[in-house]
Amino acid sequence: MNIIILGASGQVGQHAVQQALEQGHVVTAIVRTPAKITLQHDNLHVVKADVFSADELTTAFKDHEAVISALGFSRKSNHGYSDSMREVVAAMRACNITRLVVMTAYYTDITSAQGRGFLLNWILIPLLKRKLIDRGDMEKWLEAEVSDLAWTVVRPGGLSNGALLDQTALQQEGGQFVADPAAATMIPRANVAQFLVSQLGEDKYTRKVVAIAVK
Repeated sequence: MNIIILGASGQVGQHAVQQALEQGHVVTAIVRTPAKITLQHDNLHVVKADVFSADELTTAFKDHEAVISALGFSRKSNHGYSDSMREVVAAMRACNITRLVVMTAYYTDITSAQGRGFLLNWILIPLLKRKLIDRGDMEKWLEAEVSDLAWTVVRPGGLSNGALLDQTALQQEGGQFVADPAAATMIPRANVAQFLVSQLGEDKYTRKVVAIAVK
């Protein structure tokens, strides 16, 4: 497929670019700073565009078939996820692209973390609260306003830089987290990227949310 990867210079995004290329996809990496993409490949195109501009994205999205979003935003941006997604969807509609795979996180409903430990409830959730709420707002908007696109929201847990694990990700449809007792609290970014790319050819989670984990 000819695919767009947003957040391609981020840690998950770089893995997604590499894995997509290895699987034979033609990849357009959308970034703010092209110099951050050092990988060179005949099927890789690096394009500078503002994810908050539907006009710029529409130009970049032409002649593509799917979009993967591995976007991340600094703590100073309280609405980056929800604001950028409106522009992304507008550009997709303008270019007749229907497939969208979006990375968010566990606990986008922060109340779902209650009873899951002191560290999570009193340190991590307060630290990440604004970002989680913003991701949750984005998810709710997709569910309410984007029934015309085949989107999938992927919620991973804590991200690590560990090596790619050779296992099928544990999956929980609609979950704020994976409740399986075997699920690890952390997941390698490489495995998250692998799952994002794998969804391009799947329809199991069309217009659905899925939490993922590794053992």
